[in-house]
Amino acid sequence: MSAHPYVDKRIALTTKHDKLRLIKPAFDEYVGCELFEVNLDTDQLGTFTGEIERDAPPRETAIQKARLGMKETGLLLGIASEGSVGPDPVVPFIHSNIEHLVLVDDEKGIIISEIHRSIEITAATITAAPDQDLTSFLEKADFPNHALIVRPNTQIKSNCIKGVNNFEQLQEAIEISSKLSPNSFVVIESDLRAMHSPSRQRNIEEVAKLLAKRVSQLCPNCQMPGWGRVGYERGLNCSECKLENPDAIRQEKLSCVKCDHVELGNVIASVLDPAQCHFCNP
Repeated sequence: MSAHPYVDKRIALTTKHDKLRLIKPAFDEYVGCELFEVNLDTDQLGTFTGEIERDAPPRETAIQKARLGMKETGLLLGIASEGSVGPDPVVPFIHSNIEHLVLVDDEKGIIISEIHRSIEITAATITAAPDQDLTSFLEKADFPNHALIVRPNTQIKSNCIKGVNNFEQLQEAIEISSKLSPNSFVVIESDLRAMHSPSRQRNIEEVAKLLAKRVSQLCPNCQMPGWGRVGYERGLNCSECKLENPDAIRQEKLSCVKCDHVELGNVIASVLDPAQCHFCNP
């Protein structure tokens, strides 16, 4: 069996926020490429604080980041990630962290991507008076393990003091921001940049494992990297009433990122549990 096409290949990881240590171990283990950091101003594509709005969807933004590093280095291989934290799209009233990670290969003309969603994210915010007791909020925000951002209480997000990670810095940031605020109140929120958020770091490590594993798999038809699950075959009959739920997941569907080859993967279920049946349990 021939070696993986990316073994010993140099791949540029474009990041401003210290992500190499989070992403490289998985690619060392599963791919064997030479992943290295290209430190560029990726904030131009959008910031967590909202000072610069992100124009493109997360996956497209990650692709744009990867191409920045590829252009800088002259390489045809690049990796980048993009994350978001906000109301969960599935479970009401909770926040989640969704991480996208992409590998762009302009030599082979492919883009391999993965996504990881987690509700295990520390994300807190408060609008507070300068002398307000913040004990409860700081516990919720896991401060100083997770850093904070402090800014004036204004509609336009500006004058953000980022990376606040000790109590002296926090007090100083509150004093500065309070003077710039029209009502003296300040907004204090989690600094969700990767280097300041341990809970987000764990999610980036998880999406790195997912992508590295996918990259390591070659298409059985054309030997292109990136073979993996793209969806599911659906439709199951209830074990009790025998009626079909057409939306119930039955089996994995695997596909190539380059050719049209498709195969069926692991069987998720062969029958539907009556508890999930719309007829037995309406």
